Amino acid sequence: MAKIQTDTLIKPDMEAVLERTHIASDLHGFLLPILEAVSNAMHSIELRFKEDAASKGEVEISILNLNDPTKILIGITDNGVGLDDENYRSFKTPFSGLKLKEKGRGFGRFIAFKVFSRILYSSRYAIGSSENIRTFRFDITKDNELIFHDGEPDFSHLGLRVEYDSPLEGWNEQIKNLTREDISDAIGSHFLPFFLYKWLPKITIKYNDEAPEDITQHFRDIFVQSDAGKITCEIDGKTEEIEYSLTKVPKTRSFKHHCLLFAAADRIVGKPRDLTNILGQPHFTDENDSNYIVIAVVRGSAFENRLNDARTGINLSPTIIEEIVGLISEVIQKGEKKQIEKIKKEQAKKLDEALRENPILRIGLRGQSISDYVSGKPNNWSNQQFVSDLAIHRYRASRELSKEIASAAQSPEDYTEKIREIVKKIDDNNKEALAEYVVHRKKVIELVETARKFGNTGNHAPEDVIHDLVFKRFSDSAKTDYFEHNLWLIDDALAFLPYVSSDRTMHGNRRQKGDKVADLAFFDDSLVLGDNDGTTITIVEFKKPSRDDYRFGNEKSDPVLQVINTLEQATRSGGIAKTDGTHFAFDGVVRRFAYIVADLTPSLLGVLKTHDFKNDWNPKIHFRYRDNEQIFIQAMGYDTLVENAKKRNQAFFSVLFDE
Repeated sequence: MAKIQTDTLIKPDMEAVLERTHIASDLHGFLLPILEAVSNAMHSIELRFKEDAASKGEVEISILNLNDPTKILIGITDNGVGLDDENYRSFKTPFSGLKLKEKGRGFGRFIAFKVFSRILYSSRYAIGSSENIRTFRFDITKDNELIFHDGEPDFSHLGLRVEYDSPLEGWNEQIKNLTREDISDAIGSHFLPFFLYKWLPKITIKYNDEAPEDITQHFRDIFVQSDAGKITCEIDGKTEEIEYSLTKVPKTRSFKHHCLLFAAADRIVGKPRDLTNILGQPHFTDENDSNYIVIAVVRGSAFENRLNDARTGINLSPTIIEEIVGLISEVIQKGEKKQIEKIKKEQAKKLDEALRENPILRIGLRGQSISDYVSGKPNNWSNQQFVSDLAIHRYRASRELSKEIASAAQSPEDYTEKIREIVKKIDDNNKEALAEYVVHRKKVIELVETARKFGNTGNHAPEDVIHDLVFKRFSDSAKTDYFEHNLWLIDDALAFLPYVSSDRTMHGNRRQKGDKVADLAFFDDSLVLGDNDGTTITIVEFKKPSRDDYRFGNEKSDPVLQVINTLEQATRSGGIAKTDGTHFAFDGVVRRFAYIVADLTPSLLGVLKTHDFKNDWNPKIHFRYRDNEQIFIQAMGYDTLVENAKKRNQAFFSVLFDE
């Protein structure tokens, strides 16, 4: 019979495993070894006392020299079974089967080396009716990782003590800023599942020689389950059942906003998911004007099976996490119905105030009441988001109306009559809103006409005044509400572009040499606009009314060349820096448009003619499509700008007010 050859596995290179293991460089990351030690202590206590574990078990966390990285010493002592032979074998075995039975990974003791460089274990354990001790230093950087000592444990009962000191240098700042409150809250939060639906031994924290603080009793009074249940969601093609528990706690510096916590192996894994954006407020206020937050804990076998070896995260896709966040948020909102009603009432009140100033937006409600409209929108929406949404709905609702108006405009002889028929289709509320908005537009048109007649005052050139009426200079739509500008003076479609930047460089900083932003010294300024997918960029260039010194081919006096070069630079830049610090990208630009708004004086007409502009479809608007640059340019006078704006509104005005 042939001899069967065998071999053994080589034990894992734990230094290499740790090198690939990441923990967050925050308070939770620093405390992770302590939290793992407390968890192991609880397993040991349960083995010893069984059903009496909660009443007889004790875990003491002792901390010396809290904020001194060179002297800090943290010890965790329990009264469990201790490091007996079976537990010792498991200790020596990375990823041991014993720990897997306890929903652990057998890796927690190694995580400590991500924080501390010196770790000491001491234990008393029973062998029959007698006791024995094990005391050793644990160091995975040594060939023989366990270095035994002859010293006695400094406690007389059965159990285990693990001590951590000599933290790695990268944790020094974290240690210097540690507070007792933060440590207690972190421990309480980590073991929140135990407070809500399991047992806990007596856990105390002792600082230096002070009396110990019973944090179990402290958090047991705070973490009281207010609701529990189950939700289901599909994970990796399988319908999974997830249990949830809710608790309401007072708002504090550590517990400052509603959050969702994921639990696996009966402890919190990963960082809390902030629910403020969904619930609408970071905290709720009860009838006694006390602020409180809602904390949700979710758990299930799907999380246990996907817990990473370092126990620092659950391998779930962001989509699944967001789905769970949404489902739990719905549960909370149903339970906090009165609080959500308060939020909705306040949103409706503020929106009503905004609509009084901007009644045209009521068209976007499409017949809904403000309360009904608000009820279907996110709880965290601000007035600006409601306004933006209504503007989009108003735009969509009016597209067919715009087509009818455009069609009516093709027949000047019965234009007013056709407009009258269109207005009849608008209900009374929207008609009133439309009327108020048309009055606003009429006033703006009058201001533009007045501004054209002003000469230079030294500070404000007439084109600057007009520019500010159209869109405030040196600003952008990141900080300008849509109703704070009058882009409709040029073209109604411009008012709904997603991003507008007025008289600003592409990089967002002060003008530098080579920047293609029109020179104010020559009474030039510009608007740069682009749409969300970056396929369109439009330049609007204002020139001084009555200016008559234009010259072909000179960039300072040739507005056609100016808009071409500005558009080319905008395209090359790939985007523009917004005033809120973000970046608006122009990717794959395929359409380029430009408007030149200037009085059509002889010198400008000469420049336009040399650039081969045409005006055959409207003698007051000159246009040219340049094939090489793929740019469509229109040039019109201020008189045409005002005239067209009047035409777009006068028919409505005459119908609505019988003028």
